Amino acid sequence: MKKIILASASLRRRELLKKTGLIFSVHPSEVKESIKTELPPAYQAICLALAKAEKVAKKYSSGLVLALDTLVVHKGRIFGKPKGYAHAKKMLAALSNTTHAVYTAIAVIDAKTKKTLVDIDKTTIFSRRLSKRQIENLALKNHDKAGAYAVQENSDILIRKFRGDFNNIVGLPLSKVLKILKIFGIKTGA
Repeated sequence: MKKIILASASLRRRELLKKTGLIFSVHPSEVKESIKTELPPAYQAICLALAKAEKVAKKYSSGLVLALDTLVVHKGRIFGKPKGYAHAKKMLAALSNTTHAVYTAIAVIDAKTKKTLVDIDKTTIFSRRLSKRQIENLALKNHDKAGAYAVQENSDILIRKFRGDFNNIVGLPLSKVLKILKIFGIKTGA
């Protein structure tokens, strides 16, 4: 079986992928993530995921490199990872009481053959109205996550409901990832 290399430092992505029973190693890409407002959000997420996968794939002679990029989008504005606490507060204030989207792009590259597949998933979020104190608390703990929130945290109250894949909000749309890996010959019972 081909080895899988997760090109991500995200603990949540590791936890989700581990639940599938797949054996994988971790090699963060260390690609600088920058937002280009002139590009459509979905295209930008795909470009970032692909850049991450390509960078890591160059370091291996075999194996499947799996890279992802998650962006939060509201009214065409992209919310990536905040630059700190103050930026996280601004993001959360802008996302409070809105309908917005989470896009996660997936890129898989076979390091040996260079065969590449990309896909993207979208989940629609319906958020609650947050108080100033709630915004401050969330900004303190989620300053390293796209949109400055984390649905997997029980105390993260921004999301009222959603339409789409819950795991996409976390940053790893498992059903799409597993379909892509199956194309590369990787099977799992999950």
